[in-house]
Amino acid sequence: MIKKIDNTDLEAAVNLANQVFHEFIAEGYSEEGRQTFTKYLDFKLEEMNEDLISGHKVLWGFYEEGRIVGVIGTRDELHISLMFVDKDYHHRGIARALFDTVLAELKSQHPGDPFVLTVNSSPYAVAVYHRFGFVDIAGEQENNGIRFVPMKLTVSDC
Repeated sequence: MIKKIDNTDLEAAVNLANQVFHEFIAEGYSEEGRQTFTKYLDFKLEEMNEDLISGHKVLWGFYEEGRIVGVIGTRDELHISLMFVDKDYHHRGIARALFDTVLAELKSQHPGDPFVLTVNSSPYAVAVYHRFGFVDIAGEQENNGIRFVPMKLTVSDC
């Protein structure tokens, strides 16, 4: 089941993101990058509730037996800020289902209007975003130790 995450499930979503980051992504980052990401998540937990209420950020969770096993987040509506799936649930279509949910929501908010969805993908997830139709808009970059590839998806079939 997929549903929007509210403050009651926020900590579980942030914990999942942190767990998956350290299992799959952190090894390819410098110590600075690992610390930057951890601080980012700590900020999320403290400040996210206000952002969720204001609509500045939206999180969707994939729930299995009442537990969050996947999460996707957007900020400023048209930017994917995070997407993580528990390792025990990889290759089951959860990332695709979460992405399709976000895309359907955005299409309903922009009926008939084309829009561009962006993401700064970790190197680990670039292939996933390519399968979703995203294209690279620049090569790999690094900011505060965080490695990422800027990508975009132009959606015109609303």
